[in-house]
Amino acid sequence: MTRFRPVSLANAYGLIAFVLGLFFLFVTPPFGVGDETAHFERAYEVATGRFLGADGLPAGLQELIDDAFGQVKALDRIAEEDFARWSKIDLAAETIIPWPQPLRAVMRLHSPFCYIHLAPVVAAGVALDLPPLAIFYLGRLSALIVGVLLVRAAIAAAPTVFRPALVFIGLLPTTIVYFAAFNIESLVVGLGFYFFALVARHAVRPDIRLAPTDIATIAAVGFLLGQFKSAYLFLPFFALILPAAKFASRRAQALTLAAIILPGAVATLGWAIIVKDLMLGDISYSTMNGNHVEPSAQLAGVLADPFGYAVVVLRTLFASDTPAMALLSLLGLGGWTNIKLPGVSYALLSAGLALVWMSGEKPPKIFTRPAAIALEVAIVAATALAILTLVYFQWNGVGDKVITGFQGRYLLAALPFLLAAAPYRLSLLAPPARRMAVAFGVPLLGAAAMAASVIGWYYG
Repeated sequence: MTRFRPVSLANAYGLIAFVLGLFFLFVTPPFGVGDETAHFERAYEVATGRFLGADGLPAGLQELIDDAFGQVKALDRIAEEDFARWSKIDLAAETIIPWPQPLRAVMRLHSPFCYIHLAPVVAAGVALDLPPLAIFYLGRLSALIVGVLLVRAAIAAAPTVFRPALVFIGLLPTTIVYFAAFNIESLVVGLGFYFFALVARHAVRPDIRLAPTDIATIAAVGFLLGQFKSAYLFLPFFALILPAAKFASRRAQALTLAAIILPGAVATLGWAIIVKDLMLGDISYSTMNGNHVEPSAQLAGVLADPFGYAVVVLRTLFASDTPAMALLSLLGLGGWTNIKLPGVSYALLSAGLALVWMSGEKPPKIFTRPAAIALEVAIVAATALAILTLVYFQWNGVGDKVITGFQGRYLLAALPFLLAAAPYRLSLLAPPARRMAVAFGVPLLGAAAMAASVIGWYYG
């Protein structure tokens, strides 16, 4: 892999990902990607300092959502006159439209830290009285730039052996589609990649101790990473893989790891308590026809019968279609209504991911010791279980026997932490050029298929 300069690889990724992202940013209609309405609303709340929830949205923002998202939900074809109509909507910031339904409150529970890339854009747009459509697209552009730059930085910083897989995951159709959307996906995925790369880079050099600036950077990224969904707080535990030789003493090691792991965990758990007591309370609503969702009652049920909930999780993993749907939504998922790729595209992406994960040189021993492998697998498993549980609380009816609504894209930020845990090393892609050809080529084929699917869905 020495023939590929890290900066060149990182720049190649950045250019390709940004161009692809720009395409999806403009070709996908407003609110045509999952959860954009909720993040648009929450970004406004954070931008205006209403961290515990505003009374509603400015009339113009609400009108844009009602019109554009209404058309997306109705599966109506998008035409040029639709964009012309949306562009004429005024902000009307002085008129606040109240939130219309309880579900909207549940979709806006993320910590204010999750919007550090979107809230300033919305605040500037409101201050300048920009049209809602302009604010929306500026937010999409900000999200895309942040995601691409963070993954690019991760590829440049990561040990050589991990770079092809980081490129592959960073170019997956799902990754690019959500990077180019008005949501927090690009920030959490980018932070996950960058945190992994920073720790991995320092772990392979036990002879060089961590400088204060290194500790501060890792701790800051770990803190931000822990603020998303209260589920990604497990990812900073990857810092435990750092060898003892990186620290001046046992005490320095303990203090450093505590500084990296604990602040984010404490902050996100504190936010979860605030959300439960001040934002959710005993709220109840419906997410699907016929179900009754009540997070507080669901939590009480799980605490009263944890064994019963364990059975729900096992049933979800081994006796439902949730794992299959999670794989599809990890590899290639577009649009608000889950625009899928042709079956051959999923087969190609699955094979390509497996090849870049299991082929090539063996990672340094620091990552492949039994304790290290156990840590890597445990981090991802704990993250997946935490997200499953949150979905069960916020999306599923009280006492449901199977967890529905889980999407594989939730694991994109955690996927790099499995890179050293490949069960077998293949020699098929041992030459660096072959690995990089797969890392760039296969996702690009997937992106082409996704582009055709999105255009056909919205404009065909």
